[in-house]
Amino acid sequence: MRQISFITIHPKIIETYKSIGVLRAAETSKVAAINAFDLRDYAADKHGSIDDSPYGGGDGMVMRADCLSAALAAVCGKIKNEKPVKVICTSPSGKLWNQSEAKKMAESDESLVFICGRFAGIDQRFVDECVNEEYSLGDVVYGGGELPALLMAESILRLVPGVLGHDSSASEDSFGEGLKGLLEYPSYTRPPEWKGYKVPEILLSGDHKAIREWRLMQSMKKTRERRPDLLKK
Repeated sequence: MRQISFITIHPKIIETYKSIGVLRAAETSKVAAINAFDLRDYAADKHGSIDDSPYGGGDGMVMRADCLSAALAAVCGKIKNEKPVKVICTSPSGKLWNQSEAKKMAESDESLVFICGRFAGIDQRFVDECVNEEYSLGDVVYGGGELPALLMAESILRLVPGVLGHDSSASEDSFGEGLKGLLEYPSYTRPPEWKGYKVPEILLSGDHKAIREWRLMQSMKKTRERRPDLLKK
């Protein structure tokens, strides 16, 4: 079973999120074991200090390398398999996270440890020494690394066979292989008419070949309008 761990000062965020949706399905199907580790258990003193003011001055507090290193060593010691461990940190300066990166990690057997940063950041020495990959979810700054890390974990696990109800589901999503990397076509359900808007007739025709062609054309149209860069790949 694959181990996915989060080092955080807010373990309740992880515990709450993993109780629903994809993460819960991954644990229920025994694809992954997901655990949160409280960084304050590895604090530098009895007051629970895990951060300090930055050298050179500046606003905010910086998470301490020694505390993070102690937590990481403990987590790695508790991972009960011989598979390699990849340590990941989310950062606005990291490599852009995308479906391709998620797919590579889904196909890997590595155990993952996500470092959830807070405050003004993480001591660079810890990043240089212990972190394998830094990723960003886009040109935006969050209050902490928990949500980005959870979203990354979810995007990985939903691509692992046995997690979703149908293994083909992820393939038919935006960026999936079934859509040749395009954005997903629009979806409709009952009622057939709502506020004067009708479901496209083709979807009611029962002609599966024509429906597939229509959906492909809609995917190409949406991609051309919103993400033309995907058409160049």
